[in-house]
Amino acid sequence: MEIEVEYKDNNGLISRQIHKMSRLAFIKHFGFVGQGYSKNYEKILRSLAMLLHYLYYTKQTDFDKGKFSEPPEIFSDPTEKGQFSTHAGKAIADFLSKRINQSIYTVNYEAAMRKKNIPIIGRRPDLLAFTIDAQFAIEAKGYTGSHGDMNKHKEQSKTGGIPVNYSIACVSYNMYSKVKVKYYDPSNENVEYDYKLLNDLTKEYYKSFIDLLDIKEFEHNAININGEKFTELQMSRKYLEIILNEYIYHSYWGLNIEKLSIILPHQLEMFAENGISKDIKPFFFYHKSENDNIYIDNDRIGLKLI
Repeated sequence: MEIEVEYKDNNGLISRQIHKMSRLAFIKHFGFVGQGYSKNYEKILRSLAMLLHYLYYTKQTDFDKGKFSEPPEIFSDPTEKGQFSTHAGKAIADFLSKRINQSIYTVNYEAAMRKKNIPIIGRRPDLLAFTIDAQFAIEAKGYTGSHGDMNKHKEQSKTGGIPVNYSIACVSYNMYSKVKVKYYDPSNENVEYDYKLLNDLTKEYYKSFIDLLDIKEFEHNAININGEKFTELQMSRKYLEIILNEYIYHSYWGLNIEKLSIILPHQLEMFAENGISKDIKPFFFYHKSENDNIYIDNDRIGLKLI
């Protein structure tokens, strides 16, 4: 999918950008966004469950045309359609924060508030993101039709109790004709970078993947991508039976989940022990359009189809 982005920087200058998002990239961000340190199988289960639930919204032919699918008339439900638009908008916002701002890690804003013992009251943005030298908030929206009032979206991106260097309003719209995005970056704030919060959150995040290394049914492969080492864990049919409790685990949406691998950083145990520091740069994954069978996010967690 090619996403048309109208980017407005903090000086008010507008530029047009095109960002290509593969299907695996969408799966990763759709299922993992904001999941933080939930257990590893919960992340995998959530990704598969959401794709199964929203199967009719993600047809490959439409996705390749840069849009999401209208469900068949018999399944037409405006409430569900709105829910999918919201989830997809959040996934796109997470994806674009990695591409435009080069963030290395994102988490639900409310989860970060709880980590800092900030009372959960009033309005707040959707996500808190970290680059190597800044922290910023993201208000994410997804709409079937128009983008709504961008000024209101920008104002909500500035709410919440966590100091940030800047805030983003990311609104995806025209979801079922041609996905477009307004990505607005309000003024910068001079605040102290909260390395402790990043460190605490990312330790929990990477710890949630450690148990995957001990699953005997996984085939372990050491791989090298863009000059960096990773561990590929090919998930077995038996493991999928366990986490899905013998639910549906067959080919769907053009993917065969029995041939799905999860990609983990070679330094996973170090990240789980120490978290991410200011010295850890995001991993930038470059791939050609014909190699959409693998995707690795800036946080070094990825997916691969065998």
